[in-house]
Amino acid sequence: MSFQHDGKGYVIIGEAALSIALGQRVVSVQSLIDELEHMANAGGSKARLSDISEATKWLKSFEEPDRAVHNVPYLQTLAGLNDETN
Repeated sequence: MSFQHDGKGYVIIGEAALSIALGQRVVSVQSLIDELEHMANAGGSKARLSDISEATKWLKSFEEPDRAVHNVPYLQTLAGLNDETN
């Protein structure tokens, strides 16, 4: 199953983002990856650890922006809308 089509993956990222925000830290791709690794180290079910792993892999694709935009076309659309409003 593709991470992009699995709503559970987005829930895991949301959980990581909420934890970061509540800790009054900056939410970024790297801080999300770090938080997901912390969550994985805390343990959990095989399904949860699998979701965390997939989310981490997906986020790491953003370290190579050309690859991320190619794999997630809506990001390109959002970036274009942002350019139009500025």
